Amino acid sequence: MKHGLLRGVAAAALLGSMVAAQAQSLVLPSIPEATDAIVEMFSGTGMPRPSKVKLGTCIAAVEATHPGQVACTVAVTLGAGISENQMDFYKQGKRWKVQPSVSQDKLPFPDPKLN
Repeated sequence: MKHGLLRGVAAAALLGSMVAAQAQSLVLPSIPEATDAIVEMFSGTGMPRPSKVKLGTCIAAVEATHPGQVACTVAVTLGAGISENQMDFYKQGKRWKVQPSVSQDKLPFPDPKLN
């Protein structure tokens, strides 16, 4: 009984450290890189450059199509308005790209990290 309990505790500790290691291994864009990626995605639409971009919760992207793709909640400030969205970021060469996310069910909305 004692050995089974110790194995269970050890397994839980190992699983916890694996989850923490996975979370720490996410590579995220800087705020200027995220802003540039968003501007590029909306180029040609007439959308002005955001005055502020803030990343909230980020996870490994669901159904990732690019290596290292991460899904994040993002607050984009345009003028006096703030829009909260979920976006996937990935690197293409040295530049960050962004696309709409399919990870909405895994990300908080509204995200308390953005307030």
